[in-house]
Amino acid sequence: MSRESKKALGLLGAIAVLGVLAATFAWQTALRPNSLSRDGRFVLDTGLSLDSAITRLYEENRIRDTASFRRYLDWRGWNEDDGLRAGRYVIPEGLDNRTLARLLRSGSREAVRVRFNAHRLPEDLAERVAQQMGFDEEQLLSAMTDPLTAARHGTDVDRFRTRFIPNTYEVWYDLSAKDFVERMAREWRIWWSLERRARAEALGLTPEEVGILASIVKSETSRMDEAPTVAGLYLNRLEKGMRLQADPTLIYALGDFSIRRVLNVHRKTDSPYNTYKYEGLPPGPINFPEARYLEAVLSAEQHDYLFMCAKEDFSGYHAFAKTNREHERNARRYRKALDEQGVYK
Repeated sequence: MSRESKKALGLLGAIAVLGVLAATFAWQTALRPNSLSRDGRFVLDTGLSLDSAITRLYEENRIRDTASFRRYLDWRGWNEDDGLRAGRYVIPEGLDNRTLARLLRSGSREAVRVRFNAHRLPEDLAERVAQQMGFDEEQLLSAMTDPLTAARHGTDVDRFRTRFIPNTYEVWYDLSAKDFVERMAREWRIWWSLERRARAEALGLTPEEVGILASIVKSETSRMDEAPTVAGLYLNRLEKGMRLQADPTLIYALGDFSIRRVLNVHRKTDSPYNTYKYEGLPPGPINFPEARYLEAVLSAEQHDYLFMCAKEDFSGYHAFAKTNREHERNARRYRKALDEQGVYK
């Protein structure tokens, strides 16, 4: 064998040895235990850079060695474009770099239980939900009030708010704001079964109109045992072509939710939500009513009441009346009670 051939073989052998050493080092890096014990979930926010994610893992005491974890990612060629996936993860102790990386890239993330109550304004609901998800409040509010989204669901922006029924929903943490809105619309369609739609039709209402009326009933009473009575009263007024004259809709129009006493000057407000000025239901709901208020409307009590006034004992219940004369007597008692309490606005 010539000297040149021996040199070539020696070089190839050296390269092979180096390759084996490199591969061995890579696998040692891949299989090096790195994750640490830590209670709670690890959150990877949407849009977080790879370097920032690794830094957060270290700062939250989730891993002991950022360098080996980064080396493993580089070895696999995983970069910003195909790196770690946003979500909320449970990270067990003792995971090696390979298993940890696969976990944070696989989408095997933990579902979250998102809960929102009967908030008054879209801004309130967006703030509450965003606190539990990977998107921010502005993104959700924009998705909730997008005219194109509402039109795609066969309605307008005001009535589209009826799609958000307060409850607890299990979703992926990294769900986008738009997809969350679509999920709420899907849940709304599920809730509105054929049987419930038939009950709404029997009342002369669409599902959206039930939601709007339910929001008024909710604002009028927190006493569920009288909610069907309140619903029946407003249905009576709608049937007779009377203005609803619901104080909560006027307060919503004014945007001043500290008002406890509606005055004549308030009733002059020019807004489609002023049911003292305009007939029929307002354009949209004035809050996000729970399903029990939707059921209260669908199960509205049949009676002849046309008027209601808060009881003077401030119990949260109402005095109902069939005639304006009877109503005025009830209203005088309540106004007197407000005067005695020093409530003038």
